[in-house]
Amino acid sequence: MLQLKKINQENWRHVANLSVSPDQLDFIETNKESLLEAAFDTKYNWLPLALYDEQQLVGFSMIGDYNANTKSIWLDRLMIDQHFQGQRYGKRFLQLILDFIKESWKIETIILSAHEENESIFSFYESFGFKNTHQIDKENGEIIMILEC
Repeated sequence: MLQLKKINQENWRHVANLSVSPDQLDFIETNKESLLEAAFDTKYNWLPLALYDEQQLVGFSMIGDYNANTKSIWLDRLMIDQHFQGQRYGKRFLQLILDFIKESWKIETIILSAHEENESIFSFYESFGFKNTHQIDKENGEIIMILEC
């Protein structure tokens, strides 16, 4: 059974040590960087989540920057550890995360961004209904995608 769990004293080191495959390293921040961002960049109210299959930690996600006026939120990180890639965890966890967001916040739009060079990720997100806005996120130079809920 897939589960989203909050990062805590017992699991943060394990989450920090997860890594994508070497050819994906340029496409996402490390989990160590993400956990630091969640801890210290508090204006965005980041919620870092550990992704588990039963008791096995397989990935990480981070959600935040909720805007009550526009009813939007960022799905800022989603990664599956290199040892668990190719097992459909990405699809299964993305659906779980989207459901969690819709249940937890009053939202109309979910926003994410992706590196232009990471070509396969666009069709992955589009299969869930995300649209490529062709706009560039000024914070990181990535292409913004949105999902209207």
